[in-house]
Parts: sequence; structure tokens; C-alpha cells
Amino acid sequence: MMKLASPTARPNAHPLRARALETARSFAADRGGNTAMIFALAALPIFYSTGAVVDYTRMLRVQAGLQEQMDGSALSVAAAYDTANYEKQVDNLKSVILAEYGDEGVTDVTVQGQWISGVDFQVTATATLKMYFMPALSDLAKTNVVAAKTVARTSTPTYVYKDPDLSQLDPEAGDYNRMGVYCYDATKSKEADKGRSEIVWIADNGGTKYTFTMPTCGKGETMSYMLKNVRSARTTKSKWDDPKAEQYYYYTDTKINLGVETYDLGGWQILETVLCDTKDACLKTKSKGGSIPFGKERTPEKATGMCQPGKYMYYGWEDRPPGNGWTDKDYDDIRVVIECPNVTSSGDKTVFLLR
Repeated sequence: MMKLASPTARPNAHPLRARALETARSFAADRGGNTAMIFALAALPIFYSTGAVVDYTRMLRVQAGLQEQMDGSALSVAAAYDTANYEKQVDNLKSVILAEYGDEGVTDVTVQGQWISGVDFQVTATATLKMYFMPALSDLAKTNVVAAKTVARTSTPTYVYKDPDLSQLDPEAGDYNRMGVYCYDATKSKEADKGRSEIVWIADNGGTKYTFTMPTCGKGETMSYMLKNVRSARTTKSKWDDPKAEQYYYYTDTKINLGVETYDLGGWQILETVLCDTKDACLKTKSKGGSIPFGKERTPEKATGMCQPGKYMYYGWEDRPPGNGWTDKDYDDIRVVIECPNVTSSGDKTVFLLR
């Protein structure tokens, strides 16, 4: 009877090959050295994973430190209501952060501070933090940007204005124009006086000499401007205050939104505003090295920066707004230049953080 070969038997197998296979089977079956090899292979990811946790913990510590520095600086500036010299304090933060966290691997520190409204001061900081372990896990993790931002809010300020440096009305215009200032409280806009109080006339184009004291606006109020325009009456004084004469009143009802003055003029394009770094820049046109636009038939500029102490604001009026009678749209019929207000705060003041 013929015997069947075993399924695992390999007839005519080469002796060396068979010996090699047998050696491999023996090595695989041997468990003696596997523990050391497995531990060595597992140690690397464990080591780098632990290192990544160290990097991450260090990043959180640095970020918390930056946040603490930002909070302290914002509170300090807001409490003092420092709108003029805060840049020096903010600049010093860079050296403070580097001295505190340079040994942690912090570089490329940038710090910025600004008043983003009449009551809110914001400080932001970014820094590059070197990663010591994470790069072994990812080429994208050699550095990490750490950032912090905080906003401190102070109590509602009071704005104190000086007399205008220039209040000039065109003495050759056909219309009679009179310029006034007043305090405006937006929360009282539905009351009988529409939130307008302490109206003071400061100039006209009829040659009147005005003696006045600028109004003192309380908390929540902003100084605003009004224009009285009496058609074709500059040379006819009897019409200036005649209720029967054709006349128009325009009120700015000024608000301060994120530190920038905004106006409600009933939709009329009658006012141009320019924020100037110096008084001289507000007294000259751009063609003469100043900041004031010049020319007819144009769209008026609107200031978008915060009117901070030391700067100046130019108000250029068209006495007849486009759509309400003929106009040349040069926005220089009435010109007012005034220094930006100082800011004071009376009574108890609260300062707190916003994030």
C-alpha cells in the first residue's frame, strides 16, 4: 500500500533551507529576549509623548503669564484714564515678558495697546514659544504662537472741550449762517428737548462778536454742533431771527462709538470731518502741506480715528446740503477747528475686565 506524504513534509527540500527554516522557528518560539526589545521600542513614543505634555504644560503656563500681564496693564491704564501716555507703559511690557519668560523659550514678543472706545482699553500680546519635544512628533510643531488679549472698561468719562481754535464762516455767502454748540444725551432723544441742552452760539457770518463759555457736558453727554441757515439773508439782519424767514436747523447729535465720533444729520451730506495730529494741519489744505481737502463737487471726508487729547478735529460745513438747494459741495462755508477733549471722571470709578 502506498503511504501518503504528510501535508507539511517537503520532499527533496534543500538541507540548508530546511535548517534555516528550523532556526527561524526556534528563534520565534524563544521568549527570552523579547521583553527588552519590546520595552526599547515602546520607550521612544512614551518618552516623546511625555515630552509633548511638558511642552504643552509650559505653553499653558506662558500663556497664563501673558494674560496676567495684559490684565494688569489694561486695568492700570483704564483706572488712570490715560489716553495720552499709555504707549510707554505698553512698550515696557515687551521687556517685562522677555525677562520673565525668556528662559522658557519665548521670543518675538509684540505688544499693542489702544483705546477702542471712550471707556474701553485693549491690550494684546503675541510671542513665539520654542517647542523642545513636539518637533520629534511633527515638523509643524517646532514653535507655537502664544497670544493674550484683554479689555478693561472704566466708568463713563466726562469730556471737557476748550474754545475752538478757529470758527470761521464765509462772510460773502448769500445765506446767513450761525454756528452753535450744545450737549447731547442720546438716552433723552425722545424728550421735549430731544436730549439737547446748554445751547451756546459761537459764531456767524454776519460780523457778530460773540462772548461765550463752552458748555460743560455731563457723563453720558457729548458736545455737538448745530447750524442755523437762513436763506438769502446775510445782508438782511431783520431776517436772521424772523420765524417767517426760510430757515433750516441742522444738529449733529454727536455720539462716540468705539472712540469715534458719529453724527446724525437727518441723512443730509452737509458735514466734513478731518482728524489732525496738529492744529497747523487742520488749518491748511493738503495742497499746502496740511490735512484739509479742497475742491468743489466732491464727497465729504469722514474722520474714522479716535479724537484723543492733543489732536485736533476739523469740521467743514456746506450751508446748503446737496438736495436742499443749490450748492457747490466744497464743504468750507463754515469751518471749525477744535482741540480734542480732555477726559475727566468724577465720583466713584469702577474698572473691570472684559474678555
